[in-house]
Amino acid sequence: MSVYTLEILKADAANKRKNAPPLLMIHGAYAGSWCWEGYFLPYFTEAGWDVYVPSLRGHAGSMGREKLDHFGIDDYVKDILDMMATLPEPPILIGHSMGGLVAQRVAKQAKVAGLVLLASVAPYGVAASFAHLVTSQPNLLWDLGQFQWQGAAAAGNPSFVRELLFSSKTDRAMVDYFAARAQPESMRALTEMAIPHPFAGFNCPKLPCLVLGAGADQLIPPSDSHACASAWHTKAIIIEDCGHAMMADFHKTEVAKEIHEWLELTYPQD
Repeated sequence: MSVYTLEILKADAANKRKNAPPLLMIHGAYAGSWCWEGYFLPYFTEAGWDVYVPSLRGHAGSMGREKLDHFGIDDYVKDILDMMATLPEPPILIGHSMGGLVAQRVAKQAKVAGLVLLASVAPYGVAASFAHLVTSQPNLLWDLGQFQWQGAAAAGNPSFVRELLFSSKTDRAMVDYFAARAQPESMRALTEMAIPHPFAGFNCPKLPCLVLGAGADQLIPPSDSHACASAWHTKAIIIEDCGHAMMADFHKTEVAKEIHEWLELTYPQD
């Protein structure tokens, strides 16, 4: 077990469905469990699912913030594996961005009930995402680098946060909420994702999987969502005009509905 105690939000289903595995939501880079708290956590508990939402080590309220740059993707994978060992049954993993990459690696090592990938880093890493930013939004890449080194001073710029994470219709309160809580990411984890892993998408187990991409995503291009879907033997659904922070964007209700409908089809009540 990890020596790092994780901050974990736990919400029990309001009226639990039969045949409903728990949902375990994994946040992406620069974030914490707080990114799921405003909408997804109450939405899915009301729909009948128990929900677990951890902050990975070094993030938000979890231990290890002072050693953040020491942690890599395998450390985050270990956090989720250790947490899964405490659950009553294998969960459905819902991973966003970097958390989607963590979820994919967990699903290759342990039994999970299903996999939901939201604007996920592709199995091969962020090389395509980096190229996408360089060619389409070099100013955002610069701002992201500034944020990594300056922290809250850069994150407090709502226009930067909106352009990076959200579609134009997202309300200002949500943008400010993210801007106030975002944090730098582990340089080790970022570097590991930047190193190409061309064969990482091979030999993925066949299990229930939903892949959703964001049509207005400035960080993860739809091609990466399609790559995730191909690796996991399914087809991606692209939510048009949605920003990268799919769980909080203006289009979050559409995203949640897609997941909920997939969950009901995959795990129907007896």
